[in-house]
Amino acid sequence: MSLLTRLHTHLSTAPLDEAKDLVVAYSGGVDSHVLLHALSQLKQSHGYRFTLHAIHIHHGLSKNADQWQKHCQQTCKALGVTFQTAKVAVTVKARQSLEAQARDARYQKLVELAPNKSYVLLAQHQDDQLETFLLQLKRGAGPKGLSAMNQKWTVNAGNTDKKQVHFYRPLLDVSQEAVNEYATQAKLNWCEDESNQDTQFDRNFLRQDVVPNLIQRWPELAKSVSRSASLCAQQQDMLDEISAEKLVDIQTAENSLSISELSKLTEKWLHQVVRYWLLQQSISSPPLAVLNKLLPQVLLAADDATPILQWQDWQFRRFNQNLYVIPVPKELPEFTKVWQGEAMMPLPESLGHLCFSEHKSNSNKEALVINPDFGPLTVRLGGYSAKFKPSGSPHSKPIKQWFKQWKVPPWERDRTLILMQNERVIGLMNEYNYYYAEVKQSTKCTYISLYS
Repeated sequence: MSLLTRLHTHLSTAPLDEAKDLVVAYSGGVDSHVLLHALSQLKQSHGYRFTLHAIHIHHGLSKNADQWQKHCQQTCKALGVTFQTAKVAVTVKARQSLEAQARDARYQKLVELAPNKSYVLLAQHQDDQLETFLLQLKRGAGPKGLSAMNQKWTVNAGNTDKKQVHFYRPLLDVSQEAVNEYATQAKLNWCEDESNQDTQFDRNFLRQDVVPNLIQRWPELAKSVSRSASLCAQQQDMLDEISAEKLVDIQTAENSLSISELSKLTEKWLHQVVRYWLLQQSISSPPLAVLNKLLPQVLLAADDATPILQWQDWQFRRFNQNLYVIPVPKELPEFTKVWQGEAMMPLPESLGHLCFSEHKSNSNKEALVINPDFGPLTVRLGGYSAKFKPSGSPHSKPIKQWFKQWKVPPWERDRTLILMQNERVIGLMNEYNYYYAEVKQSTKCTYISLYS
């Protein structure tokens, strides 16, 4: 079956048959060029009604990146395809490959630029699937990793606009040979990424030095591995179904896990359920070495202990007999600032900003109320030994005691702002809760909201 025939089949069946916008993630290389060109030809010859777009991501990692961008723009103009391009900055992080960081940045920008409910088409093919399978095998992956690349998945972007972008790989059953044959017959010109020849990268090493020998010995290997990846995906789907059922009785309202319920599971199922729980939050699963420490070091730690188990940018934390996963907290600088009447007060690091308004609106219905007549307003971090008398409470006591009574997790306490007038604490604010003292309101009242 030819590449065009396979693509035509994908376009004529679910889910692509009802798509209004198809977006090719267009790098300018032979694979994405062939995908874009073939879709353009099929749209013209078969009268498909979808709008064809192309998005090129400029990573700036190659001296030729500007030329690739220009080539992609010219190609799209010649094909009559809507073209977008954007630059992304790849920040090198410890214990994460440059390739992985570039990929994450690329996907994030694709979701940002693609139309809502569109299908972003990726040009990975059968030989790429073989390489991915071998890389996962080298890493000691289980069924999820050995599923290699999914054919389709959906990303829900943002909490307010409810944007949804679908990703789809229509060439996973197409060989590199078929892609190259199409490019030759169509007389296409494409960009060659010089980094593809650098065998210091694991994928390039496989592509250049390993896979050709394997294919020479076993010509059908790519097809066989594709079947194995599909079977692993089916097994993982079944595991996920059972994990979802188990998670119903273990997950709490705060998106944490009940330690007592979690501890009833066998260690193998505990690992599986935790992996699934993290997946639902779009958090990469930690390595097995970390999961093996979860039960003895965190779940079974002494009641008065505050264990922390960290991997990459995440931490497992325990509080109030629940297991949490949180981003590694950033150390916050000392902060004390007197409000000078400005409408917005920037806060340090990732805390966001305070907004001040003379009128209460639906957007700040949870606002903390102050009366400027009571003196200058000071906003600060730290100093939780200060006493506070919340509204409705008959007495005051140190803030840290209120934290304990309110069961505020330690990582939220350090990010809680203290608002003071005349050396009196009149409110506490963080991104989760507001606590306030009784304030005699007047026409001069000011409403304060925290936007993180």
